[in-house]
Amino acid sequence: MSKTLKKKDLKPNERNSPLMQKVKKYGWLTRLPILKQRFRKKHHPRGFDVEAAQIIPINLRVGDYDSEVIPLKLMDYFIDKAGTIVIVQCPCRKTVGCKNHSIDLGCVWMGKGAANLDLKKLPGMAEGRIATKEEAKAHARAALKDGLIPALGKLRGDAVAYNVLEYEDEFMNFCFCCSCCCVTAGMKYGNSDYKKHIKRMKGVTMHTDPEKCVGCGECFKVCIYDGLKMVKGKTTHTDNCIACGRCEEVCPEGAISTVFDETVDIDKVVEEIIERYEKIVDISG
Repeated sequence: MSKTLKKKDLKPNERNSPLMQKVKKYGWLTRLPILKQRFRKKHHPRGFDVEAAQIIPINLRVGDYDSEVIPLKLMDYFIDKAGTIVIVQCPCRKTVGCKNHSIDLGCVWMGKGAANLDLKKLPGMAEGRIATKEEAKAHARAALKDGLIPALGKLRGDAVAYNVLEYEDEFMNFCFCCSCCCVTAGMKYGNSDYKKHIKRMKGVTMHTDPEKCVGCGECFKVCIYDGLKMVKGKTTHTDNCIACGRCEEVCPEGAISTVFDETVDIDKVVEEIIERYEKIVDISG
Protein backbone atom coordinates (compact mmCIF):
# COMPACT_ATOMS: atom_id res chain seq x y z
CA MET A 1 0.00 0.00 0.00
CA SER A 2 1.20 3.50 -0.73
CA LYS A 3 2.91 5.07 2.28
CA THR A 4 0.70 8.15 1.96
CA LEU A 5 -2.58 6.28 1.66
CA LYS A 6 -4.51 4.31 4.24
CA LYS A 7 -7.06 1.56 3.66
CA LYS A 8 -9.92 4.02 4.07
CA ASP A 9 -8.44 6.11 1.24
CA LEU A 10 -8.78 3.19 -1.16
CA LYS A 11 -12.56 3.03 -1.13
CA PRO A 12 -14.84 3.91 -4.06
CA ASN A 13 -16.99 7.02 -4.06
CA GLU A 14 -20.21 5.03 -4.42
CA ARG A 15 -23.85 5.59 -3.53
CA ASN A 16 -24.47 5.94 0.20
CA SER A 17 -28.25 5.73 0.46
CA PRO A 18 -29.91 4.22 3.57
CA LEU A 19 -30.47 0.96 1.67
CA MET A 20 -26.83 0.82 0.58
CA GLN A 21 -25.75 1.37 4.17
CA LYS A 22 -27.77 -1.70 5.18
CA VAL A 23 -26.25 -3.71 2.34
CA LYS A 24 -22.76 -2.73 3.47
CA LYS A 25 -23.53 -3.69 7.05
CA TYR A 26 -25.49 -6.91 6.57
CA GLY A 27 -24.65 -8.11 3.05
CA TRP A 28 -22.06 -10.55 4.36
CA LEU A 29 -24.88 -12.62 5.86
CA THR A 30 -25.86 -13.81 2.37
CA ARG A 31 -22.50 -15.58 2.20
CA LEU A 32 -23.50 -17.98 4.98
CA PRO A 33 -24.36 -21.37 3.38
CA ILE A 34 -27.96 -21.59 4.63
CA LEU A 35 -28.80 -17.99 3.78
CA LYS A 36 -27.00 -18.28 0.45
CA GLN A 37 -29.26 -21.17 -0.55
CA ARG A 38 -32.35 -19.24 0.54
CA PHE A 39 -31.15 -16.22 -1.41
CA ARG A 40 -30.70 -18.33 -4.55
CA LYS A 41 -34.11 -19.95 -4.17
CA LYS A 42 -35.79 -16.56 -3.93
CA HIS A 43 -33.80 -14.55 -6.44
CA HIS A 44 -32.65 -17.21 -8.92
CA PRO A 45 -35.34 -19.95 -8.81
CA ARG A 46 -34.55 -21.11 -12.36
CA GLY A 47 -30.79 -21.01 -11.94
CA PHE A 48 -28.29 -18.64 -13.50
CA ASP A 49 -28.41 -19.73 -17.14
CA VAL A 50 -31.54 -17.67 -17.80
CA GLU A 51 -29.90 -14.44 -16.63
CA ALA A 52 -27.14 -12.40 -18.19
CA ALA A 53 -25.29 -9.13 -17.65
CA GLN A 54 -22.44 -7.86 -19.77
CA ILE A 55 -20.24 -4.85 -19.09
CA ILE A 56 -18.87 -3.21 -22.25
CA PRO A 57 -15.45 -1.56 -21.73
CA ILE A 58 -15.61 2.16 -22.41
CA ASN A 59 -12.02 2.44 -23.65
CA LEU A 60 -11.74 -0.64 -25.84
CA ARG A 61 -9.97 -0.06 -29.15
CA VAL A 62 -9.37 -3.06 -31.38
CA GLY A 63 -8.13 -2.82 -34.96
CA ASP A 64 -10.50 -0.58 -36.90
CA TYR A 65 -12.87 -0.27 -33.93
CA ASP A 66 -12.65 2.73 -31.63
CA SER A 67 -14.04 2.87 -28.09
CA GLU A 68 -17.63 3.59 -29.13
CA VAL A 69 -18.10 1.31 -32.13
CA ILE A 70 -18.16 -1.99 -30.23
CA PRO A 71 -20.91 -1.12 -27.71
CA LEU A 72 -22.87 0.67 -30.42
CA LYS A 73 -22.66 -2.39 -32.65
CA LEU A 74 -24.28 -4.44 -29.89
CA MET A 75 -26.84 -1.81 -28.96
CA ASP A 76 -27.88 -1.07 -32.53
CA TYR A 77 -28.37 -4.79 -33.15
CA PHE A 78 -30.81 -5.23 -30.27
CA ILE A 79 -32.53 -1.88 -30.81
CA ASP A 80 -33.25 -2.86 -34.41
CA LYS A 81 -34.67 -6.16 -33.19
CA ALA A 82 -36.83 -4.72 -30.40
CA GLY A 83 -40.59 -4.59 -30.86
CA THR A 84 -41.06 -2.05 -28.07
CA ILE A 85 -38.53 0.44 -26.70
CA VAL A 86 -38.89 2.56 -23.57
CA ILE A 87 -36.32 5.13 -22.43
CA VAL A 88 -36.32 5.66 -18.67
CA GLN A 89 -34.51 8.18 -16.52
CA CYS A 90 -31.78 6.59 -14.40
CA PRO A 91 -33.43 5.74 -11.06
CA CYS A 92 -30.00 5.31 -9.46
CA ARG A 93 -28.90 8.84 -10.28
CA LYS A 94 -32.33 10.30 -9.56
CA THR A 95 -32.65 8.81 -6.07
CA VAL A 96 -29.11 9.82 -5.10
CA GLY A 97 -29.26 13.23 -6.75
CA CYS A 98 -26.22 12.69 -8.96
CA LYS A 99 -24.14 15.80 -9.59
CA ASN A 100 -21.84 14.21 -12.17
CA HIS A 101 -24.14 12.87 -14.89
CA SER A 102 -27.60 13.57 -16.27
CA ILE A 103 -30.49 11.51 -14.87
CA ASP A 104 -32.03 11.62 -18.35
CA LEU A 105 -29.29 9.41 -19.78
CA GLY A 106 -30.90 6.33 -18.26
CA CYS A 107 -31.81 2.83 -19.39
CA VAL A 108 -33.19 1.67 -22.70
CA TRP A 109 -35.71 -1.12 -22.01
CA MET A 110 -36.82 -3.44 -24.78
CA GLY A 111 -39.39 -6.16 -25.44
CA LYS A 112 -42.89 -7.05 -24.31
CA GLY A 113 -41.85 -6.36 -20.71
CA ALA A 114 -41.11 -2.77 -21.73
CA ALA A 115 -44.51 -2.58 -23.42
CA ASN A 116 -46.16 -3.50 -20.12
CA LEU A 117 -44.31 -1.05 -17.89
CA ASP A 118 -46.44 1.26 -15.79
CA LEU A 119 -44.74 4.52 -16.76
CA LYS A 120 -46.39 6.29 -13.82
CA LYS A 121 -44.91 3.90 -11.24
CA LEU A 122 -41.29 3.37 -12.19
CA PRO A 123 -38.54 2.69 -9.61
CA GLY A 124 -37.12 5.83 -8.04
CA MET A 125 -40.03 7.87 -9.37
CA ALA A 126 -38.18 7.99 -12.69
CA GLU A 127 -39.93 9.19 -15.82
CA GLY A 128 -40.15 7.05 -18.94
CA ARG A 129 -41.44 7.23 -22.49
CA ILE A 130 -42.00 5.06 -25.53
CA ALA A 131 -39.20 5.71 -28.02
CA THR A 132 -38.46 5.06 -31.66
CA LYS A 133 -35.40 3.09 -32.76
CA GLU A 134 -33.79 6.31 -33.97
CA GLU A 135 -34.37 7.98 -30.60
CA ALA A 136 -32.92 4.98 -28.76
CA LYS A 137 -29.79 5.00 -30.91
CA ALA A 138 -29.32 8.73 -30.39
CA HIS A 139 -29.80 8.21 -26.64
CA ALA A 140 -27.10 5.51 -26.56
CA ARG A 141 -24.64 7.73 -28.38
CA ALA A 142 -25.30 10.64 -26.02
CA ALA A 143 -24.72 8.37 -22.99
CA LEU A 144 -21.40 7.12 -24.34
CA LYS A 145 -20.31 10.67 -25.14
CA ASP A 146 -21.06 11.57 -21.51
CA GLY A 147 -18.60 8.89 -20.36
CA LEU A 148 -21.17 6.46 -18.93
CA ILE A 149 -20.36 2.74 -18.88
CA PRO A 150 -22.74 0.68 -21.08
CA ALA A 151 -24.04 -2.65 -19.85
CA LEU A 152 -26.49 -5.20 -21.22
CA GLY A 153 -28.85 -6.82 -18.78
CA LYS A 154 -31.47 -9.55 -18.74
CA LEU A 155 -31.98 -10.07 -15.03
CA ARG A 156 -34.83 -11.39 -12.92
CA GLY A 157 -34.20 -8.65 -10.37
CA ASP A 158 -34.93 -5.99 -12.98
CA ALA A 159 -38.22 -7.65 -13.92
CA VAL A 160 -39.17 -7.75 -10.24
CA ALA A 161 -38.20 -4.11 -9.66
CA TYR A 162 -40.20 -2.94 -12.67
CA ASN A 163 -43.18 -5.19 -11.85
CA VAL A 164 -43.10 -7.19 -15.09
CA LEU A 165 -41.94 -10.55 -13.75
CA GLU A 166 -44.35 -12.45 -15.99
CA TYR A 167 -42.38 -11.04 -18.93
CA GLU A 168 -38.89 -11.67 -17.54
CA ASP A 169 -37.91 -13.62 -20.67
CA GLU A 170 -39.12 -10.76 -22.86
CA PHE A 171 -37.43 -7.90 -21.05
CA MET A 172 -33.84 -6.63 -21.35
CA ASN A 173 -32.04 -3.33 -21.28
CA PHE A 174 -29.01 -1.25 -21.94
CA CYS A 175 -27.97 0.56 -18.80
CA PHE A 176 -25.57 3.51 -18.72
CA CYS A 177 -23.85 3.58 -15.36
CA CYS A 178 -21.80 5.97 -13.27
CA SER A 179 -19.73 4.61 -10.40
CA CYS A 180 -21.03 7.21 -7.96
CA CYS A 181 -24.66 6.05 -8.09
CA CYS A 182 -24.88 2.53 -9.58
CA VAL A 183 -26.74 0.01 -7.40
CA THR A 184 -24.49 -2.83 -8.59
CA ALA A 185 -21.86 -1.41 -6.23
CA GLY A 186 -23.71 -3.30 -3.51
CA MET A 187 -23.02 -6.69 -5.06
CA LYS A 188 -19.52 -6.98 -3.65
CA TYR A 189 -20.90 -6.84 -0.12
CA GLY A 190 -22.99 -10.00 -0.61
CA ASN A 191 -22.25 -13.49 -1.90
CA SER A 192 -20.50 -14.16 -5.17
CA ASP A 193 -23.60 -15.21 -7.14
CA TYR A 194 -23.53 -12.02 -9.20
CA LYS A 195 -20.32 -13.24 -10.84
CA LYS A 196 -22.31 -16.05 -12.43
CA HIS A 197 -24.15 -13.69 -14.76
CA ILE A 198 -22.11 -10.46 -14.86
CA LYS A 199 -19.33 -11.15 -17.35
CA ARG A 200 -16.12 -9.47 -18.35
CA MET A 201 -15.83 -9.20 -22.12
CA LYS A 202 -13.76 -12.06 -23.49
CA GLY A 203 -10.19 -11.12 -24.34
CA VAL A 204 -10.21 -7.87 -22.35
CA THR A 205 -7.95 -7.13 -19.38
CA MET A 206 -6.77 -3.99 -17.58
CA HIS A 207 -3.06 -3.29 -17.25
CA THR A 208 -1.17 -0.89 -14.99
CA ASP A 209 2.29 0.30 -15.99
CA PRO A 210 4.29 0.22 -12.73
CA GLU A 211 6.73 2.76 -14.12
CA LYS A 212 3.95 5.33 -14.53
CA CYS A 213 1.79 4.49 -11.50
CA VAL A 214 2.50 6.77 -8.53
CA GLY A 215 0.03 5.09 -6.16
CA CYS A 216 -2.24 8.13 -5.92
CA GLY A 217 -5.37 5.98 -5.45
CA GLU A 218 -7.58 7.94 -7.87
CA CYS A 219 -8.53 4.70 -9.66
CA PHE A 220 -9.89 3.22 -6.41
CA LYS A 221 -12.47 6.01 -6.21
CA VAL A 222 -14.33 4.66 -9.26
CA CYS A 223 -13.81 0.90 -8.85
CA ILE A 224 -17.16 -0.28 -7.47
CA TYR A 225 -16.46 -3.99 -8.10
CA ASP A 226 -13.50 -4.34 -5.71
CA GLY A 227 -11.26 -4.99 -8.70
CA LEU A 228 -8.13 -3.22 -7.44
CA LYS A 229 -5.54 -3.62 -4.72
CA MET A 230 -2.39 -1.71 -3.84
CA VAL A 231 0.84 -3.72 -3.94
CA LYS A 232 4.07 -1.99 -2.92
CA GLY A 233 2.53 1.38 -3.66
CA LYS A 234 1.30 0.41 -7.13
CA THR A 235 -2.20 -0.33 -8.38
CA THR A 236 -2.85 -3.97 -9.30
CA HIS A 237 -6.02 -5.44 -10.83
CA THR A 238 -7.60 -8.46 -9.13
CA ASP A 239 -9.78 -11.28 -10.41
CA ASN A 240 -12.82 -9.19 -9.45
CA CYS A 241 -12.00 -6.66 -12.18
CA ILE A 242 -14.63 -6.70 -14.93
CA ALA A 243 -12.61 -4.41 -17.22
CA CYS A 244 -15.15 -1.60 -17.40
CA GLY A 245 -12.41 0.97 -18.01
CA ARG A 246 -13.36 3.53 -15.38
CA CYS A 247 -9.92 3.35 -13.77
CA GLU A 248 -8.21 4.13 -17.07
CA GLU A 249 -10.42 7.18 -17.55
CA VAL A 250 -9.52 8.77 -14.22
CA CYS A 251 -5.82 7.86 -13.95
CA PRO A 252 -3.96 11.21 -13.98
CA GLU A 253 -0.68 9.55 -14.98
CA GLY A 254 -2.00 7.54 -17.93
CA ALA A 255 -0.68 4.44 -16.19
CA ILE A 256 -3.73 2.22 -16.82
CA SER A 257 -4.78 0.83 -20.17
CA THR A 258 -7.43 -1.50 -21.58
CA VAL A 259 -5.74 -4.41 -23.31
CA PHE A 260 -7.32 -6.77 -25.82
CA ASP A 261 -5.84 -10.19 -26.60
CA GLU A 262 -5.07 -9.93 -30.30
CA THR A 263 -5.35 -13.70 -30.74
CA VAL A 264 -9.09 -13.30 -30.07
CA ASP A 265 -11.45 -12.29 -32.89
CA ILE A 266 -13.43 -9.28 -31.62
CA ASP A 267 -16.20 -9.83 -34.18
CA LYS A 268 -16.64 -13.37 -32.87
CA VAL A 269 -16.74 -12.04 -29.30
CA VAL A 270 -19.58 -9.68 -30.26
CA GLU A 271 -21.41 -12.53 -32.00
CA GLU A 272 -21.05 -14.73 -28.92
CA ILE A 273 -22.54 -12.01 -26.70
CA ILE A 274 -25.50 -11.66 -29.06
CA GLU A 275 -25.97 -15.44 -29.12
CA ARG A 276 -25.84 -15.60 -25.32
CA TYR A 277 -28.75 -13.16 -25.04
CA GLU A 278 -30.81 -14.54 -27.88
CA LYS A 279 -30.88 -17.91 -26.15
CA ILE A 280 -32.60 -16.50 -23.08
CA VAL A 281 -34.60 -13.44 -24.15
CA ASP A 282 -37.01 -12.47 -26.94
CA ILE A 283 -37.45 -8.71 -27.29
CA SER A 284 -39.37 -8.77 -30.56
CA GLY A 285 -42.71 -8.07 -28.82
